[in-house]
Amino acid sequence: MKALLSVLIACTLSAGSAFAISETAQRNLERAILMTDATMEKSFSGGTSAMRMYDTYNLRTQQGSGVADVWPYTAALEAHCSVLEALSMVKDSAPQLYADNYERFVTRLKQLFLALDYYRGTYTLRSYAQVRSWSIYGVHRGGSKGTAAVTGIENVYDDQMWICRELVRAYKLTGDKDYLEKAEYLANYCIDGWDCCPDANGQDYGGITWGPGYNSKHSCSNGPIIQPLVWLYEIYKSDDEPADLRFFYILPDGTRTNEMRRHSDVYLEMAKKVYAWQKEKLLNKSTGVYWDMLGAVTGEIKYVGEGRNSYRDHVDSHGPSGTAYTYNTGTMLAGTAELYRVTGQADYLTDVNELSQSSWRQFAKGKRMNGVVYYEWPTDPKAEEGFNAWFDNVLMRAYVDAAPYNTTVYNGKTYAQNALSSYQQNLDYAFEHYNQQNMLPINLLNGWEVSTGNADVTKGFHQLAFASEYAMLAVWQLRQDQQPENISHTNISSPAGVFYDLLGHRVPPTQLKKGIYIRQGQKVSIK
Repeated sequence: MKALLSVLIACTLSAGSAFAISETAQRNLERAILMTDATMEKSFSGGTSAMRMYDTYNLRTQQGSGVADVWPYTAALEAHCSVLEALSMVKDSAPQLYADNYERFVTRLKQLFLALDYYRGTYTLRSYAQVRSWSIYGVHRGGSKGTAAVTGIENVYDDQMWICRELVRAYKLTGDKDYLEKAEYLANYCIDGWDCCPDANGQDYGGITWGPGYNSKHSCSNGPIIQPLVWLYEIYKSDDEPADLRFFYILPDGTRTNEMRRHSDVYLEMAKKVYAWQKEKLLNKSTGVYWDMLGAVTGEIKYVGEGRNSYRDHVDSHGPSGTAYTYNTGTMLAGTAELYRVTGQADYLTDVNELSQSSWRQFAKGKRMNGVVYYEWPTDPKAEEGFNAWFDNVLMRAYVDAAPYNTTVYNGKTYAQNALSSYQQNLDYAFEHYNQQNMLPINLLNGWEVSTGNADVTKGFHQLAFASEYAMLAVWQLRQDQQPENISHTNISSPAGVFYDLLGHRVPPTQLKKGIYIRQGQKVSIK
């Protein structure tokens, strides 16, 4: 696993050795840069210190309107991190492209991070196991830095998770510890939202509510934290790591307590717990993809104890419900791929294969145009309503994470490869047929009028999602360009580990024959 990890980190974050960058990878990266630049120019105002993002942009009048919430704003962080990830891989193979853009994107990413403080506010939270003042991000932009409303329903955990994810990426890409410090702070805030109240068996009820002002527990307020927690585990893990993270929890008898623990232990444990909880509670076993939420039996926040010793209490939930959005399956697919990568546990690999297959079958719908079959992903009737463009982006980047491990095959490719190829096909079709001002319609295959109900309107949120998709498709292509086929060999008389065939079926050691298998995400030749 350490060898595989080293390869993946090198391919993801460091400048690649000289190799022939493919035309597709370079074109993808160039388009990602064009679209990110266009969106920053047209959907932002206030200069580099304010970075005020419009809610919508009118292509005809070339004017923005409204103020974006913090969630769409995080898409700007994501697009910059995705472009930087691809650029870091082509420093030697496309030196001019790198030189023209890398430092510019690093600078603008930091400006976005600093202006994020317009959404920041501070309040005191009575959570399940502690009472503490937190400085986190509200849904709406404040009039000045640090003054945003963040109490009650004015902040939600999923917003903190999306920001945390991109700040960990920003740290890994730039080495800037400001990103890491804030990312860990937000991760700790989200962990504090975990329902650690003991059930009848003395186990955590589990799950993170949509926000501190809600009792409902959503896929979107649990799944997104798994991947950044795994990354934080890797960052902090070392042989001499000190136990200097104070962890709050509840004993089976209801006593609130805390102890000092190692960061890496807490982060990996919580990643596993969140993943297991969401799989148990929100996986639709009939479709293989994830429900949206567990509704609460009451909207009233309940507390136990009095005065300074008053803490949030558990509230029961109804069964799973809601639309199966692509992003809720995407965060779990990314989560299980990361957990498999760092643990090598076979059940996570099983989930990689099952989720890659079920998500393709549930969300990708075939459409024949001019004799060519395209696969459409969910979209919305109007650009001003719905978020499927960004939801689909979350699933797409999960396929990038899953691709090294996915072995289930459809039409000669793995499901992850099929999905990524379809995203590539759809984006290219839209860019070549409907590109306006380096912006694309949300309905990539049918154009602006079909997409919007108002052919003049788009959202920077959507455009940044498309830019990020192009950048991560470049990353996916670059990984393939950089890595030759690498197959290890083992003797059939003494095979060790858990083996899968190329269709993803587990093969007992006694049934192994000569051939190629998958073991811990790597191809192995039995001879």
